Amino acid sequence: MSKKILEAIREASISIACCLDEPSDVSKKDLEHIQDQITKIENYLTPFYLEELEEMKYEIQSRNRIRF
Repeated sequence: MSKKILEAIREASISIACCLDEPSDVSKKDLEHIQDQITKIENYLTPFYLEELEEMKYEIQSRNRIRF
């Protein structure tokens, strides 16, 4: 896993913990920071997700060919 992604996960985790410690002090900036970290993670994982979908599609097509 990329160092940047691990850093994004840690940042999001720390930010969420801070927000939970002081919920009345949570700002829009805090939430935007967490969202930015999640977006980094999503952008990193998207190619893997798409590859997995293609593999699942291939497996289903292969099984359907065997049945007929």
